[in-house]
Amino acid sequence: MELRHLHVVLTVAEAGSISRAASVLKIAQAGLTAQLRRIERGFGGPLFLRRSDGVELTELGRHVVLRSRDLVERFDDLMVTARRLAAQTGGEGIRLGGVAGAPTPLLVDVARDMMPNQPSTTHVERSCDAVLDLVRTGKLDVALVVEFPQSPLRIPEEVDCRAVVTEPMLVGLSAGHRLSGRSEIRLSELADEDWAVPDENYGGGRVNLHLACEAAGFTPRCVHFGVDPVSAAELVRSGHTVACFFPTGRELPGVVLKPVVGSPVHRRVLLVWQRDSAAERYVDDLHARLLLAHQERVRGQSRPATLAAAAS
Repeated sequence: MELRHLHVVLTVAEAGSISRAASVLKIAQAGLTAQLRRIERGFGGPLFLRRSDGVELTELGRHVVLRSRDLVERFDDLMVTARRLAAQTGGEGIRLGGVAGAPTPLLVDVARDMMPNQPSTTHVERSCDAVLDLVRTGKLDVALVVEFPQSPLRIPEEVDCRAVVTEPMLVGLSAGHRLSGRSEIRLSELADEDWAVPDENYGGGRVNLHLACEAAGFTPRCVHFGVDPVSAAELVRSGHTVACFFPTGRELPGVVLKPVVGSPVHRRVLLVWQRDSAAERYVDDLHARLLLAHQERVRGQSRPATLAAAAS
């Protein structure tokens, strides 16, 4: 199965008939019909019900179309952003980046305040490895990644790094949750809860959450997967789900963030840059400002971030 096959399925679904889709794709109707049958065999079942006036999606077809749209859009975005990054040169301003889930917007704010006359661009990836590779190859000047004790990063030799903060995991509960009035909670008290968890590449430490829960005597009942913080907050507000968050300073109406006894899950936020690059001349200042800005942003939450003592 290739990306072009997903384009075929989406075209047929949008056209509503094989004949119209064949016209759009500029291929013979018989050829499209044969290709569609091969695609359906690859997915394990029919995607369309053939009718006299066109086609209708099956339940399997609706699932495939929904996920295919997401994949195709992500691929198109990949091509656009990759070409934009490839076309950039060092003289076009500072190129910032980070892994999804890291406080990358804070890095952007600090960089703009520090270098107000320097144009900047920002690139966010879902994987720390992808961010580190962009820094290694000089496509990004500085970026933020996150590291968990049980999942150490493989930092390339060409990349240097410095710890900014160590953040404890906070558990998000609905305002009406039975534990919402507590100052802190134990993981074992959440053994019977449904969890919303991020994509494993997202930087939310799903593996580390599992390990901490197992050490507390239970396996977390994860029922919502690949969830970003905004979606997680919405699920928590429903009153039937809990989720892990990290200090951000943002208000989450209807969600109460509680520290866990002993902070069994925490992550380090790292500032990374290419070794011996032009970025080294401003890294010290950027790091100091970023640390102070992060401390200010999380001030007032239930437990502030612990400042990292030294660079990695």
